[in-house]
Amino acid sequence: MPFSRCGTLIPRIGDEPVVASAWEHFVQNQPLEVAGVRSVVLASWQRCRSEAVDPARHSAPGAAAERVRQLQRQNRELCDAARPALESLRDILRECGTLIMLCDPGGTVLHLNGETRARSVGEGINLATGGCWNEDVIGTNAIGTAIATAAPVQIHADEHFCLDVKRWTCAAAPILDPFSRTLLGVVDVSGVKETFHGHTLGLVVTAARQIESELARRDGALHERLLTRAIDHFIRYASDYVVLVDNRGRIVRTNGNAQAARERYDVRLPSEVGGQVPGLNLALSEIDRSCQRLEWLRPEWLHPMKDHDGMLGTVLVIPLGARQNRTAVALPTAITAPAGNDAFGEIIGESELLQATKARARRIAPLDLPVLLLGETGAGKELFARALHRAGRRAEGPFIAVNCGAFTRELLASELFGYTDGAFTGARRGGLPGKFEQADGGTLFLDEIGEMPLDMQPHLLRVLQDGIVVRLGDTRERRVTVRVIAATNRDLQKEIAAGRFREDLYHRLCVVSLQLPALRDRPGDVEAIIEHLNSKLAHKYGCAPKQLEPAVRQALLSYRWPGNIRELQNVFEVMFALSDGDIIDTSLLPPSIAQRAQGSVAISTSTSIPVSFGRLEEMERQAILDAIANAHGNMSMAARTLGISRSTLYVKLASIRAQLSNSSAAT
Repeated sequence: MPFSRCGTLIPRIGDEPVVASAWEHFVQNQPLEVAGVRSVVLASWQRCRSEAVDPARHSAPGAAAERVRQLQRQNRELCDAARPALESLRDILRECGTLIMLCDPGGTVLHLNGETRARSVGEGINLATGGCWNEDVIGTNAIGTAIATAAPVQIHADEHFCLDVKRWTCAAAPILDPFSRTLLGVVDVSGVKETFHGHTLGLVVTAARQIESELARRDGALHERLLTRAIDHFIRYASDYVVLVDNRGRIVRTNGNAQAARERYDVRLPSEVGGQVPGLNLALSEIDRSCQRLEWLRPEWLHPMKDHDGMLGTVLVIPLGARQNRTAVALPTAITAPAGNDAFGEIIGESELLQATKARARRIAPLDLPVLLLGETGAGKELFARALHRAGRRAEGPFIAVNCGAFTRELLASELFGYTDGAFTGARRGGLPGKFEQADGGTLFLDEIGEMPLDMQPHLLRVLQDGIVVRLGDTRERRVTVRVIAATNRDLQKEIAAGRFREDLYHRLCVVSLQLPALRDRPGDVEAIIEHLNSKLAHKYGCAPKQLEPAVRQALLSYRWPGNIRELQNVFEVMFALSDGDIIDTSLLPPSIAQRAQGSVAISTSTSIPVSFGRLEEMERQAILDAIANAHGNMSMAARTLGISRSTLYVKLASIRAQLSNSSAAT
């Protein structure tokens, strides 16, 4: 009978003698004249032959323990997402004498679970953690064949290519990146051939889909955080080509002229969202990333994105605008406006608290002393730093900003101090001056100084004390004259007590300090900022300012803005950009703000209060009741929201009660 390729998905136990005979003929290069070998198996055998796999090989090769740990670290997100699915499989197959495995894209077993006796037998062929089951080293098997075909597969007994593996049966399904659809790994169930069951393939396919769903959920949350952190860069570098890449090196969003970047710098990047950018996978080690990094990619184009949970990704900014050689560009997170000759006029707001902060800053600016800015994230620390620079004695010099929390220790050292040609793998030809040299004669702004690694702090202290910089890989000393302004949202005294920050560095940086108020502590400024943003965005998008529905305005005014000015700006710009007409309605409010607003309305309307007195009094009364409701009865918090003292709040509440009593008596 002529040989026919059988395309069944599940192996048939009755075909074992036929398959065994066919394998004998195949490895001896004899004609195949029997039916029964499935097409997926025959295709795999043919790949094994082309790769010169030895059918007599006894076991899979194994990776050293340190290499396994490295692979587990690199695939940590996959391992974390797979854990519930693997535990579910283990519970289902607990009594079946099988092994449940998770493998990386190269076929190396990262994690293995199963019955003790089965694990012991599996170790004989290195079906164990660290074993590599790619087709080109151990022949046809479910893990390797699933990788080769990017499809689920079940391989049984004599269908395996290598002789000693024929005692086994296995089913595997690939795990695909839900964002880019590239292979992330494989989930596999294996056992001695007597444990064969056709349903096993369905179980591993279900597990793989469950893992992909969990990865998609995690990717969605990650990308939302990443876009929130990176939106400033898309605004700041609107005339350049900007590529947002997540922590696995996948393109999330692009903006600008890709063709111009290609023509000017020979940039070669994937055009589609989800494409991989070599050298920007943060799961890899620094050395591995440097080896993969593209030749045209310059380190100064990379802007790491980080939040409290760690590294989120990277913004790649390829300069195309007229200011290609700029080292610093004003960041609009802190709201700018025409300022005339007042360096602090760009800071919007007339509240007493803000005016007092600006007055102190004006006195500090000409002293030319190191300044430590203290305040919450998004409170406008960089804006104040720039204002201090413009109002100081070095206004004609450069202003250079560095985020100390956005770099690894090695990258931060090269950023601050520079490096010479060949100082490390991937170093730019000719070397590069560090930020201290770039800021010579001007101001260096060290943002998030509390995040600086402890072992980097002595090097910074020496430069601050001596004014001398030595580039990485060099011995030449370079003298610099720089005013340092540092900023942090951490309590550095607590960091010193915990041993995470040097006290001598703190005293060197904090010659004078400036505490910046949170936006919730100056709620009266929110409306002025909104109006300024409205005009500014209208100019940016080439349209008229938008009208805000009263409910939208009230929601924005009553929200506490934990992310301060930066959060307000990001929220308002998204609403502005998404509004179809000239009105911003409540449908555009972010859910968190809309829910707070609805809760406030529900609470405030639940108490029916007569409104027999004047309109201004009505508005004041409603604002007080809303503030108390939003603060859940916390009078101190309500007073801060209203911008008044707690004693004043109690006086106003007493007046409201009196009015209510009079109204009740009249009725």
